[in-house]
Amino acid sequence: MYYSTDILPGWMQLLSRISPATYVLDAVRRSLIDGASVDQLLPDLWPLLAMAFVFIPLGLWGFGKAERYAKRTGKLKRVG
Repeated sequence: MYYSTDILPGWMQLLSRISPATYVLDAVRRSLIDGASVDQLLPDLWPLLAMAFVFIPLGLWGFGKAERYAKRTGKLKRVG
């Protein structure tokens, strides 16, 4: 995670493309080491925006389903 994905085996490079951390760390690395501006970081920022539009609603949907299941089956403990 702290190194460029270029050193990973091919199959892991493919998996790293769906991880937001890859794009965040690449952008931070390029901005700190190379002094890249926001315009130069756009290739790393647009995948993050696309992932946000997909992963956030998907996560909320999954959490909602899990919460409803837990409430329905009595597995959710309420304190207070």
